[in-house]
Amino acid sequence: MRKVIFAFIGLTLLIVTLPSGTWGLAITKPISGTVFHPGDNVVVKAEASPGENLQGIFFFTDKVDESIFDLQPPYEFEFKIEPDFAGALTIVADGKLIDSKHVEARVQIIVALPVDVKLKSIEIDPNPVLLYKLPTGSDPNRIRIFETKKLGVGGIFTDGIEREITSSAVGTTYTSSDEKIVTVSPEGEVKAQGAGTATITVRNGGVKADVKVIVKAKTR
Repeated sequence: MRKVIFAFIGLTLLIVTLPSGTWGLAITKPISGTVFHPGDNVVVKAEASPGENLQGIFFFTDKVDESIFDLQPPYEFEFKIEPDFAGALTIVADGKLIDSKHVEARVQIIVALPVDVKLKSIEIDPNPVLLYKLPTGSDPNRIRIFETKKLGVGGIFTDGIEREITSSAVGTTYTSSDEKIVTVSPEGEVKAQGAGTATITVRNGGVKADVKVIVKAKTR
């Protein structure tokens, strides 16, 4: 067989900057912005520019734990979107050249829920959140450990599936009841500002949930 499937663990890549007027490698299907739904099969096709000395193309995505190394044209990769996934998904084609260098192409597709599937409720982890406010000038690593926390947000939908909805890309927003105590980023990272108790409100569409944040002063 000309296709070898294996688990994607990690790669160190040397990316080639091509001269103006050459395109090297392109994903021709799907195009960026194409909308799919959970459970859909996605067929990916890539083409190399004429004369490109490819040994093969490694296909993978940033959200689906599946990959393939295609040794000869036509270069294709097919995968299934998990039923519990929604949001943006990046597809990568990494072309290995004869001289062991690489050229790369990427597209981003959107995985949208069917119109009849609605968000029912939101669950937040951890809940409550305990943080510590360290003295000014504390070690940056200690600040990261004690003063910050990344929220994980799950949505329970009308089809009975729980989906990860932490990202702002799927419409989730975060607000703090008191930014003198705790602030929160658009992606759900909370940061202690001062001792006290505050509430972070997480919203997606017309659904919301609260998480209590307790900040204690830490003197050492």
